[in-house]
Amino acid sequence: MSGDVTNKPLSQADYEALARFRQALRNFMAFSDSQLEAVGMGPQRYQALLAIKAKPGDALVSVGELAELLLIKPNTAAELVNRLEAAGLIERVRDPVDRRRALLSLTAAGAAKLDEVAQIHFAKLQESRSTIMNLFGQPGSAE
Repeated sequence: MSGDVTNKPLSQADYEALARFRQALRNFMAFSDSQLEAVGMGPQRYQALLAIKAKPGDALVSVGELAELLLIKPNTAAELVNRLEAAGLIERVRDPVDRRRALLSLTAAGAAKLDEVAQIHFAKLQESRSTIMNLFGQPGSAE
């Protein structure tokens, strides 16, 4: 556990807030899974495309970095990358610094597919934003 935990007993309101938060997460994930299923994309593929796109600036993601970002083993990430590449959603680009290392880039088709789904997800999060933000009340008000 983190060293930042205060060991103060949780109140009933704290437990209720945690339960509401977990329910909100489950609701969003159920929504997400149904949207992904509708476009024929699994959650892991979506998360991988999102991780590749979300890299700041012009930086590209390596297979190892993708494994870390998705909390999966490197060999699982390599298999996922192979499937994404075979589907035409990503391409491997040689690292200009270390030519032995491949970096990952979205193809035009991958970017379009990601955008299609990400637009829906972002809109849902925007719609749910105030509910999620208010789950724990205002700081200091849950006493």
